[in-house]
Amino acid sequence: MLMTEPEALLTVGEIARRLGRELHRVEYVIRTRKIRPVGWAGHARVFRDADLARIASELARIDRERSTNPVSLDDMEVKFHDA
Repeated sequence: MLMTEPEALLTVGEIARRLGRELHRVEYVIRTRKIRPVGWAGHARVFRDADLARIASELARIDRERSTNPVSLDDMEVKFHDA
């Protein structure tokens, strides 16, 4: 009988580290995409590798959207003054 290695459980900090992204950006994706943890390790939420892939995909999508439709600070000020 083959023994399989248990799936790694990742904290938000570990996900951010593995993706090379800022913690607040990972937290934003988790919150806005309603990605639920599989459990808790003390006070830390833990996620599966599949969640890591989804978070990476969402961050890449956000980056693509920003690069195709960049908004400068000057644009934001104009919109604010026109309101």
